Amino acid sequence: MSSESTVASPKLEAAIAGVRRLAPSGYSLDGRAASIALAPASVDEVGRCLRAANDAGRGVVPWGGGTQLGLGNLAQSVDVALDFRGLNAIVEYEPHDMTIAVQAGHTLGELDRILAEHGQVLPVDATDPDRATLGGLVAAGMSGPRRFGYAPLRDLIIGIAAVLPDGREARAGGMVVKNVSGFDLMRLYHGSLGSLAVIVQVNLKVLPRYQAERTVLVRFDDLASASMASEVVRLSQLGVTAVVLLDRGAAARTELAAAPWTLAVRCEAPPVAVVRQAERVVQACDAGPNAADIVGADETPALWRRVARMLSAEPTWTELAVRLGVRPSEMQATGGRVADLAASASAGAATMLDVGSGLVYTRVPGSIDALRPVWGRLGAIGAHSTLITAPVAVREEIDVFGAEPAGFPVMRALKDQFDPNRILNRGRFAGHL
Repeated sequence: MSSESTVASPKLEAAIAGVRRLAPSGYSLDGRAASIALAPASVDEVGRCLRAANDAGRGVVPWGGGTQLGLGNLAQSVDVALDFRGLNAIVEYEPHDMTIAVQAGHTLGELDRILAEHGQVLPVDATDPDRATLGGLVAAGMSGPRRFGYAPLRDLIIGIAAVLPDGREARAGGMVVKNVSGFDLMRLYHGSLGSLAVIVQVNLKVLPRYQAERTVLVRFDDLASASMASEVVRLSQLGVTAVVLLDRGAAARTELAAAPWTLAVRCEAPPVAVVRQAERVVQACDAGPNAADIVGADETPALWRRVARMLSAEPTWTELAVRLGVRPSEMQATGGRVADLAASASAGAATMLDVGSGLVYTRVPGSIDALRPVWGRLGAIGAHSTLITAPVAVREEIDVFGAEPAGFPVMRALKDQFDPNRILNRGRFAGHL
């Protein structure tokens, strides 16, 4: 939008002196490269950068691993990119208390390896955990199928630290699981797409890591039978941690055997219990002979990372992806309608019903002209809908978060209070805030 010569005023340059500079060409959002790219090495440097940008009226885009950059409305300005990947320390870890505090640039993959040494886990799904940062995941507010058996990431946050546009640091919560101080602020930042403040630290409740896992795959010839089986499992006392239905296209993307519909169920439990758990899931599904497979522990994590491809919010130029909220009683009807609509728009379409979470995900590849009308049709289905990612030309002149919610005036007031100059992710949040 603007060249570095117009963005980097002498006052701004003086304020960010000493902060590591990066090549702006490596920080492109919606087809536009940032004018300045900075890699703050401390919270104090984050505050300096934000205060300088705020004083200069320059737009700031927080940057992590880039796995969620396709989510959001078109950016109104990409002046300053703040890369948080160097801000990746473990601030505090108390294995006995099952709490950990990490800086925003810490990746989910590295966190998982650290927690595994102590038999613990943060049960969050990501397509590429070695790139996905904790700050980015919280800001995007994305949760995957394991939220059914555990909890969404939002409910695992016990404390948070963020830097406001004027450079001040704000903290909420702490390192105590039952601490409710600042609860509203933690939920406020979660899913706000970095539009209110820049997250610099997240305090998390972690959980015991089960010693064994399996995945049950059951193939069905029609959605009605698949939905009935998925509901039996969802409402059972089997204690599974994820329940999803994949149409033929989604199964292909997950590298599974072709079937009109595939039920995938994740089982996590002690070694002896998980074997019985998986067997009981197969029995509950009442599938025909040779219709079910049980995938072992060695393959299960990689399989669910492939399932998470359906949730990917990475920028794309070749397809659109939509997430729809659905009532459990309407999952079959709505999921079938979405799958049919997506398939009619493209032979390469893929649809996943996250039965455990009440969400439907669909991805439709195609040309720009073919994709433009698809969002209008899909967005009208379900209780709420979000265009997770799509080419820039498809996202022009629309709100990817759908119709303005009833409480939108409150959201606007919060933006006015937290970011009156509108420098943070300018225009990318709901209502183009």
